[in-house]
Amino acid sequence: MTDDFSNKANTGSKQSILSSEGLPSEITSGILISGNGGRLEVSKRERSRIAVFQNGYVVVTPESRWSSEVKAILDRAGRAEIAIHEIMEADSKSILAIYERNSRNNNETASKLSGIERQRELRRIIADAARMNASDIHFYVFPSFSEIKVRIHGRLRRLSIHSTEEGKAIINAAFAVATDQGSETGSTSFLKGALTRVSGLLPPGVDLVRLQYSPTTGHCASLVMRIKYSNSKGEHDLKELGFLAKQVSDIGLMRKRTSGLYLLAGKVSSGKTTTLQRILNTMVREKNHEISIYSIEEPVELDINGAIHVGVYPKPHQTRSEAFIEAIKATLRSDPNVVVLGELRDRELAGYAIELALTGHALWTTVHAGSALGILDRLSDLGIEHWKLTEPSVVRGLIFQRLLGVLCPNCKIGLPQGCDEGRITDFLLKEITDLLDSHPGKIFIRGSGCGSCLHGLIGRTVVAETILPDLNLLQHYASNNRVQMREYWLSPVEKGGCGGKPILHNALIKVGKGICDINEVEEEIDLIQSYKSEYPYHASILAREWRNH
Repeated sequence: MTDDFSNKANTGSKQSILSSEGLPSEITSGILISGNGGRLEVSKRERSRIAVFQNGYVVVTPESRWSSEVKAILDRAGRAEIAIHEIMEADSKSILAIYERNSRNNNETASKLSGIERQRELRRIIADAARMNASDIHFYVFPSFSEIKVRIHGRLRRLSIHSTEEGKAIINAAFAVATDQGSETGSTSFLKGALTRVSGLLPPGVDLVRLQYSPTTGHCASLVMRIKYSNSKGEHDLKELGFLAKQVSDIGLMRKRTSGLYLLAGKVSSGKTTTLQRILNTMVREKNHEISIYSIEEPVELDINGAIHVGVYPKPHQTRSEAFIEAIKATLRSDPNVVVLGELRDRELAGYAIELALTGHALWTTVHAGSALGILDRLSDLGIEHWKLTEPSVVRGLIFQRLLGVLCPNCKIGLPQGCDEGRITDFLLKEITDLLDSHPGKIFIRGSGCGSCLHGLIGRTVVAETILPDLNLLQHYASNNRVQMREYWLSPVEKGGCGGKPILHNALIKVGKGICDINEVEEEIDLIQSYKSEYPYHASILAREWRNH
């Protein structure tokens, strides 16, 4: 039987010796079955003499063609019902190259499978974070391990621990399917990107995940993923977000105007996008869908009824700002009533934003600043001339906001218990009870958590400042009279001021109403001592105001 099989194979043998460059496609594209894990796996020594393929092709060295080892392998093939189609001869180097190529292909396949597994893991992580209503996912890669945390109601919580290698692999899996990738600093080490619905990694209810990657010392890394949830276009109420009645009224006046610059400020994950979306959707409804809104973002985050989203696609050798400016120019030729810019980040964009407002358009955008009045300084830092900022028809609305946790009504604890448990100092207890003119037992801080909440919080609420700049305020700014400008804004209307309320005052109102924790107010906004010294008038009316809200 063996002799018959060998003779049959011999009739189809090739006489010329092939090189690795001259192997036919039947060999180069065939599936090797004599390699590791194959149906006809051969020893390491035999791999320099013979290679067997699933399609029936065999490659052997001339000197081994009639050897007992090769005959034994061909005999095994016959018993395994592998039909030999043709035997070719090649040198040992070429046969070893076949095995090396097969090994590389297997490694690439394994790598692809590993990438798919990591993407499945990433999909699970995002889904778990979304179920907890997390705002961000943090990946930290350290030399000996990696850690994943989620930010829930403003607080970071550990989600899971992984190996260093697995943490890096998950980060790589995210960027493998991310869009809008680029460097924010000019260095490819600092990367940004976005996961959209097209990635296949987002669970229902999540529209977008923004990525920001930063390398750290010691070959470590940090990736922050900011989650944008789906929002109903029917949601319009700013009071639901936490804005106070006077602030809602101020924003209502901003919406009515059809020209000027309107800016929202706050740190990352302070709810600016949600606020802006509600403002604009309310505007569309109030104006009976008879206005044209153009939104210029990268990536698109705002979901505005009837808005035209203008894509920002940098061309080769074109900067992000240049692409935005090109989009702005195209928008201005499209007869817009309102233009929305995702964020003012540099001088060029800020300059075009001001020009747009000067030409009678309404522009809504966001900016990074530390207070509502600080927005003016931020615009100045971006190169806007003072005379443009002091024109009342240009800067017409300023909004600054932060987010604070909402206490769980079922497990929040009074100040006396908190003091006994070391969760609040005696000094802070006395200061806040004196300011609010309230019994300590009626002021609350965060509890340990219960079945109704996550770690003592059930959500987040906006605390904010709103300003409708007038000529007097802008003239103080133009004259570099910052102290007078601030006093004018904070002074009550009956004394000739704007009647402005600082964000700390509005946060303390929510402490008095049992909504927020004074500890978090001091962490996120400012110390209570600063309030008493910087806002004596507001401190004198706080007790009355929190009871009236």
